[in-house]
Amino acid sequence: MAAGGMAVNSEARLWGPFKELEQTVHAAIHRKIPDAIHDLEIALKKHKPDFIALLKNPPKNAMYRTAVRNSTKEGLPVMGDQTKQTFSQQFIEEALILSDLFDMSEIAAVELLMAGERQQAEFPGLTRGLVAVLLYYDGQKSLVNSLRTLLQSREGRMWTMELTPDLSSMVNQYTDQLIQKDRLINTILDQLNNMDLTKEMDRLQRDRAIGPPKHKKQVSDLYREIQIILADCLFCLATQQPLEKADTLRLIQHLRADNSLSADGTLDPVSLCLLMALLYCFDVSLLEHEDGREILQRLPMMTDSTYIPDIHQDLMSTRAWANPGLKSVVLLAWGVTLRQLNQYQTPTGVNGICEEDEVVINEALEANVFHFLRLAVVAVHDFHKEEYYLKKIHGLITDFIFHMPLKVKELRTRGDEAARIAASQSSLEPPTSPSHGFQYLLRLIGDLYRTDPLCLRLSVEYWCPQDNYGPHETMYNVRPPQRQVSLYKFVRLAGDLLPPSLYVPYIQMLIGLSSNPQSAHYCFDLLKVNGMGSGGPASAVSWQHIFLSLNQYYASLRREVPSGADMSHMGLRGPHPRGITPQELEGLVVVLKLCRVVSENNENCRVAFCENQQWQVAVVLFGLVTCSIPLDLKAEIFRVLAAFAKTPDVAASLWHMLEASQILTTVQSSSSSQSGIQVELEEVETRAEEFPMTRAFLSLLDSLTDIPVPPGLGAGLRAPGFQPYLEFVKDNVFEKFYARSYKNPSEKWEVASDCVRILCKLLREYEVVGSDFGEEFVEVQMGGIVPANKSPGYILMLHLLKDSHFLSTVLKILDDSVRQLETYKTIPGQEALESASLLCLQLIETSLEKSGTFLDACRETGASAMVSAMDRLLLSINPRSGKADHLVNVTKFIQFSIPLPEHAQSAMKILYRVCHSAPVQVALVNLFTSNQTSHLELLHGFVECLEVEEPEQMVEKTIHLPEEEDDSREIGHVRNSTRQYLLQVLLRSLDQPSPNLAHLLLGFDIRKSVNRTLLQDPGILGSPKTCLHAVLSLLERGVGTHSGPTCLRDTPRLSELAYKLIYLLAANRETSTPTLRYLRTTRDFLYRQLQHLPFTQQFYKRPVMISQSWLLKLIAIELRLTALNRQRSHTLRLMKALLDDGSEGQTVLQPAIGDEADLTYDRFTDQSLQTSYLSQTARPFRSRQVRRKLLGLLDEVDFSQRYPPTMQLEFFELSMIEQAIKSVETRTEQDVLYCDVKRLHCVLMNELNNYQGNIMVTQRPRVLEEVENILQHVVLRNRIRQELYTKQQALEAWRQVTEVLLTACPEDLLTAEDRQTVLFELLQELQRKVTEDDALTELTAPVAGIILTLMTNLRQCFCQDSVTDEETSQFLTMLDSTVGQGQTGSWGQVSGSRTQFASSLQLVLRGVIDHILLSSGGQQRVRANLYGALLYYRQIAQKPKSLTHIDTEAGGDGVGKRILADAHSEYEQLRRENVATILSYGDNFMDMVCRDACDGHDVGRMLALSVLDTILSMDKFQQWMTFMSSKGYLQHLVDSLLHDDQQLQTLVSATPQLRVLYIYLSKLSLLTRVAESAVGAHTLLQCGVMQRLAGCVFFDLRPDFDRDEAGVDTEEDFLPSPMARYRQLLFAALKFCLAMLTSLGIENQDCGNQVMQFILSHGEVFHGILRDRQPSLRLPALRELALTTAVLTRANARGIPDAEFDDLDPAGIELKGQKVRIERQMLALMPKYCISERVNKQLKLLESDESTRGRDLSSELAVVFLEVSSNVTSYCRAVISTSGPTSQFSRVLFRPSLDEALARDLGSTDDTSFLSISTVQAPSLGVVVYQLRQCATHFMSVYESHKQHLRKLQSLADLSTDDLKQFSGVEEKLTSHQRQKLAKNRLTKIVRYKEEQLQYFAYILENCLFMLWRHLEYYLIHCVPVNQQTSVYQSQTRRHTQLRRLQDLTGISHSSLGESESESLPDIDRQLMMGVTSEDIETLKQTANSAIHDSLLKKIQKIDQEYCKSRTHYSFVEALIRRVRRLLRLNTGS
Repeated sequence: MAAGGMAVNSEARLWGPFKELEQTVHAAIHRKIPDAIHDLEIALKKHKPDFIALLKNPPKNAMYRTAVRNSTKEGLPVMGDQTKQTFSQQFIEEALILSDLFDMSEIAAVELLMAGERQQAEFPGLTRGLVAVLLYYDGQKSLVNSLRTLLQSREGRMWTMELTPDLSSMVNQYTDQLIQKDRLINTILDQLNNMDLTKEMDRLQRDRAIGPPKHKKQVSDLYREIQIILADCLFCLATQQPLEKADTLRLIQHLRADNSLSADGTLDPVSLCLLMALLYCFDVSLLEHEDGREILQRLPMMTDSTYIPDIHQDLMSTRAWANPGLKSVVLLAWGVTLRQLNQYQTPTGVNGICEEDEVVINEALEANVFHFLRLAVVAVHDFHKEEYYLKKIHGLITDFIFHMPLKVKELRTRGDEAARIAASQSSLEPPTSPSHGFQYLLRLIGDLYRTDPLCLRLSVEYWCPQDNYGPHETMYNVRPPQRQVSLYKFVRLAGDLLPPSLYVPYIQMLIGLSSNPQSAHYCFDLLKVNGMGSGGPASAVSWQHIFLSLNQYYASLRREVPSGADMSHMGLRGPHPRGITPQELEGLVVVLKLCRVVSENNENCRVAFCENQQWQVAVVLFGLVTCSIPLDLKAEIFRVLAAFAKTPDVAASLWHMLEASQILTTVQSSSSSQSGIQVELEEVETRAEEFPMTRAFLSLLDSLTDIPVPPGLGAGLRAPGFQPYLEFVKDNVFEKFYARSYKNPSEKWEVASDCVRILCKLLREYEVVGSDFGEEFVEVQMGGIVPANKSPGYILMLHLLKDSHFLSTVLKILDDSVRQLETYKTIPGQEALESASLLCLQLIETSLEKSGTFLDACRETGASAMVSAMDRLLLSINPRSGKADHLVNVTKFIQFSIPLPEHAQSAMKILYRVCHSAPVQVALVNLFTSNQTSHLELLHGFVECLEVEEPEQMVEKTIHLPEEEDDSREIGHVRNSTRQYLLQVLLRSLDQPSPNLAHLLLGFDIRKSVNRTLLQDPGILGSPKTCLHAVLSLLERGVGTHSGPTCLRDTPRLSELAYKLIYLLAANRETSTPTLRYLRTTRDFLYRQLQHLPFTQQFYKRPVMISQSWLLKLIAIELRLTALNRQRSHTLRLMKALLDDGSEGQTVLQPAIGDEADLTYDRFTDQSLQTSYLSQTARPFRSRQVRRKLLGLLDEVDFSQRYPPTMQLEFFELSMIEQAIKSVETRTEQDVLYCDVKRLHCVLMNELNNYQGNIMVTQRPRVLEEVENILQHVVLRNRIRQELYTKQQALEAWRQVTEVLLTACPEDLLTAEDRQTVLFELLQELQRKVTEDDALTELTAPVAGIILTLMTNLRQCFCQDSVTDEETSQFLTMLDSTVGQGQTGSWGQVSGSRTQFASSLQLVLRGVIDHILLSSGGQQRVRANLYGALLYYRQIAQKPKSLTHIDTEAGGDGVGKRILADAHSEYEQLRRENVATILSYGDNFMDMVCRDACDGHDVGRMLALSVLDTILSMDKFQQWMTFMSSKGYLQHLVDSLLHDDQQLQTLVSATPQLRVLYIYLSKLSLLTRVAESAVGAHTLLQCGVMQRLAGCVFFDLRPDFDRDEAGVDTEEDFLPSPMARYRQLLFAALKFCLAMLTSLGIENQDCGNQVMQFILSHGEVFHGILRDRQPSLRLPALRELALTTAVLTRANARGIPDAEFDDLDPAGIELKGQKVRIERQMLALMPKYCISERVNKQLKLLESDESTRGRDLSSELAVVFLEVSSNVTSYCRAVISTSGPTSQFSRVLFRPSLDEALARDLGSTDDTSFLSISTVQAPSLGVVVYQLRQCATHFMSVYESHKQHLRKLQSLADLSTDDLKQFSGVEEKLTSHQRQKLAKNRLTKIVRYKEEQLQYFAYILENCLFMLWRHLEYYLIHCVPVNQQTSVYQSQTRRHTQLRRLQDLTGISHSSLGESESESLPDIDRQLMMGVTSEDIETLKQTANSAIHDSLLKKIQKIDQEYCKSRTHYSFVEALIRRVRRLLRLNTGS
């Protein structure tokens, strides 16, 4: 047991458990949390010993002491730890000191000290020992506070806590045991007896347990609170249920010995509380109101027969009381109780005692009980704020008056007698005498009800007006209670025949009884009625008498107004000899005070005073002020006038009276003497060192300035305006108050406070206007022209914005206040000092608010005023300290946010306004960090502001800017406002450069780089508690519980700012890393918060959507960064929380090592989950699922919004109101447009006031009602705009999380199937919300972008992995059918998902189309996004090219073939479904897409064109094409080509418009798609598309090739070069031509002719391309040449028929010449694009260069080079094959020479040799043979390379590290999986390039072999040499010569004819021109065998066997080889 007790509790048994107990009790009883009841029951059982031994520490123990002493080496066991903990020697010594100090167990002392060490961060500047002292008392306070809460919650007679029956029963039973069995009351009283603050503080001071002044105050406050709470425990018990006899006697015994009085003579709070407890024990008033039997059972005095006798005996004993006044109060209460009990049946033997009530009362009265109550009880500070104290004394007095009227009458009689004796004798009576009992009673009543802060209105019970007293009492329809009648009778009769000594007390009683509007009205009526019986006995106490007396005084004191110099002495004369006696003065002051109180509390009475012409109150009072009367009377008159001024109409007249009376001299007389109140201030009050008149006059000005100062005030005699009064307040009073002496020190600060209150009000109401900055003049009587007075606000701003005496006085007040507050002592006038400092803070705050506008106006008007910004002035030097610490002084008020919340709020607003600039930020950081102690205290002050637990009030308000003033003074609102402004300061400071105030307050290290800060918990490594810790604690409160974060319920606005702050910290570049690291590792903040998302609005009373939005954005950042930094476990946890659907047996996410199950409660289980579209698929749902949190978050965004109805106005015009509303609209910091309701109200009221007309007078109430309706409508508008903004932000936050989740997070964390499922669910949910009938456009528009992103990811899921696998399988199939069969399974797997999700895909497609149709109109951006989504969807359903290729080439049978068939049918099925879905929407969808394609935004047009393109590709029945053609859209697109020509011409300029380029490309892409079908191509030809292209001028603007880009990559730049832009234009047109030619085939001669017409119309461009003067291989130029040659090849597939030019039309001849020129240029390309060694070297050089870049440029160049070669070869083959059926009649293109065939390299051949006029020489046949040889050779090498790369692709996992690094092309560190993926893509690309090269090689081989056969057959068989030709051909020659002459006549030049002539001759003439001789034929025969050797043919045959036949069943290579061999064998002799 000893060992167990020796274990150290790390929570400190005397502090931590007690704090937990307090929180548990508070949660169960006050907050009524159901889950806390069970915790409360456990806690109460655990702590019952602590309640029994209340505040008794565990005793010392010698064994413990020894163990503690030895713990430096041996250590002490700690609960929860396996090992012992050792402590330092110093720690042990401190623990033993604590043990001795508090007489507690040594182990408990160690625990306290450990807790103090941990909590040091909460108490900056204190040692752990001092903190331990605070924790000790705080633990005691928590324990007794828990006890008080339990006792408060007991059932009783005065209040109820509304607990559940079970909880109430448990609490009652528990406390009953404590009270009855454990003698709790005795324990409490014993503790109170033993507690003495002075002794305790002395003891602590002696043992050095008291620290700085703040610590001393904290300890003393805690000790006092413990005492008060203990007394309050007894009070709660006695109030709810009277104590038993023994307990009551024990309480009486305690009070008998109690003599605790404060310095001012009032009772100590503890004694007062115990006294009230005893009075409630005697309280039997409930007998009058409730069932007597029930009450009898509760009252011990009725159930215990010995109760009354024993109590009576004890009270009436002769034992002396330490404080006789306490005894008198107890006797009074006991006597009243006995009188009340006389009316009820009492226990036997009690009746005789009840008859002694008179004796008891008499004894109490003899002790001057009412005098004691007034001075010692009612005078206690904050007595009137204690409801039950006030009610008890009220009940005691009223019971005395009601139940003992004879005793009251006796008191009155004795009072009258004493007054008569006093009047007849001159001897003075003692100050307190029983004979003055009635006077004391009257004064007590006056003091008791004088203030009513709780609005109890107890004084109303004294008034019982009669029916004839006036019209206001008609509401009393029932007879008032007898008690009320008796009390009213007392009030009325007490004023009858008043002797002089009772006059003042009676008036004071009336003052107290007039403390609320209703009572004030009754008092007014009473005194008014008293005056009606003129001359009657009661006329002395009546308004008539009072004001008549004042008139008489005024008449007697008034003199004739002197003239000249005598007038100046009016204010200096003393009282007149016939003046006022001291008694009269006292009476006048008190009746004026009554008049003031009645006027202040009731406006009707106020108006009645001023409107009574008989009384002429205002005139008389102003007249008296101007007379020689005492200053006290003047002061009271000013206060009465100030009360009158509360009514605006009265105040306006008082202004003019004040000006006319010249009390304050505003018009200077010719005399040099001064007069008026200024003189009395300087000469009279300053000498007397008392300033009552000045303060009263300031209060008058304060009231008068509540309304606008009349603009004509003082007009005529002086410059009109308020300036003289302002100068008096500012110059004469405020700026000099420091220089004056004060008899009462508090009056100094009261004067300052009164001044600053007026100045602050004037400044707050000031609106900056330009007229103030100019000089204006006015004319006055007798004075000429004088400068006009400025606005008072302007003058104040002028003095505040410069280093003036006024500003220095304000700052000095703040300095004095801070110095005083830092002493933590109370001085006289402390409240006035605090009030003055608050007003000074507000003055600075207001000046900061207006300084920007003021300075702008000053600059704009060019005013000469020297002003500076207020924030700079606050950084000036403080003359008292010599430092620039004004802002530090302001900020120090934040340290006192608990006692002075309004000061902290104003200081925080000042800080908020000055922290907007970087210089101020730097200065603040330097100031705050100049002193480490001061820095920690300031930081702690900021933290304290945030840690205040005050729920925000539910107030329906419009949208307020953060800067907007809020006049609410409610303490909770002020503290919440302070917290919100603090977060605004942090948010605003974060935008400033580092270091800034936010970094300092949030705990970042500003001494080094902020992003290197290592944030820690408070106390770790000496880290202080910062605002970041406070904010996180606020947000984490309630996390992990069923109810979720409590801050969202209690402080939603603060929570919103807090979440925003954390988000901005995470988004800020400097603070992101340390913040997220701290949130992730130390707090696990985001994951724990995520468990409670979504914050369902129905669970909260106030909006929480914005808070959720900031949190979601923060989660998005965390996901992105953890994924980027490869923190997979953190990413996985968040993804799981967002995406997990709770499926049994399977998780959505891939399992991660070390992941633990999350057992956090999730309330979002959807038991009624709707049937998802996924139920239609092959994947069934599990038995129980929850809705994904990501979908739940989307559910919270309501896409609908209810708008207010249109205003129905009767008096205002709707358009004008809307215009007025727009004029006062502004935007918040969040860019939300809102209407300033206050400004709108001012606008409407000004309009109403300016309108003149009789109708407005009669209908003004209705107009005001309409104004109210307008304002309510605007408030509703503001609310709707805010709600809309909230929803937009929520949707944006959800979008960020969703997009980051699906795009940035590692793909392997989410399976492909589950990713598809999630995407489908999100898409369906979004589309469902968008297509709702009441969905808002503002919310549906952003959804389009989200759908685009989701569709992108969905497309990636379907297509990403399949592409590579398909391509790999394709290549495998071509080479190895057995391997291919094994690999093609991936198609079935990937494509099979399309079948699996087929219905889901159709739902998505329908949703997108529905959204497009709903977004018709001006939502072009929305449709653009949806078109993009549609395009991505099309890619999902699009059959990959690899499958298409395999379809035509793959052979074999078995499983692979069936899988391919399934894949093909699957794609076809999906295509058919897509087409059916699209066509089901009819013409509407077609028309919308076509219209968007023809007109609208450029991006939208491009996307619409692309959508048309993709739909046309699916529409096999060409319904869309038919629609486009029939509706004219296709013709419009064709015509637009020529229309855009002018803009397209700008693309080759220096400033191109790229949008034109992209639109053009989109159009050509669509037209190309149309041209891919024969019908479409025919339609386009009919539309004249080729004519439009031929007419486009931009084709002729080809840039100079020499100025082309230097490299090959520039076309990929963001802004392509002019040549690259031109090539994009040309490529699109050429591809379109290819599509036309391919669709219509070579049979359609018209198409070919039109294409050639297009080419020839831009002939120079294409001639330039065909000349091909590129010095080296360049990819763009090669592509250009490849497309050009491809178009020419297909356009001339039928050759050049001679019949076309049979006529002698010169244009036809020119066209033929152009064609022949093109033919010769094509022939010239033949030798250049042979696979020569030169080309190989260039390619190898590129390959070596690109190895470091990881690109395959050489392979790509090789492919394009071979494409050009194949096109040229195909062209030559077409010319030969179409010119004749056999070689005998076909054209011959190559010379009979094989020299090139034997050459090693063809070298470079200049094109000019073929274009020369003098020598026309065609390429030789050796070029063809060379091409054959090179193709055959390179084919084999490429083929082997292809197989090697394919094997590597197959065995990717077995590749070495070097191979992976080579093929990945990335040097930095990557995972093996990433490298394999990169290598796979690279290898796939290489294999594709190799395959294309093999195809081109095979094609070139076939064509070259065919041309070789034809030429050999011709030359070896059919050719006739030149020297063997007959004369038959000569006639042909002459005929053509004549033709040449005819051509000359047409003007054709010889050059052009030279080119065309040779080609137009028949074969024999061509042979003659070519000069084929018999020697050439012989040479050919001789060299044929060596050039065309058998090994070459065998190689070609092998290639055909191994490659070509695997691709096609048709092959004629073998036949050609056979024929070539036969020709060579037969004709060469080989």
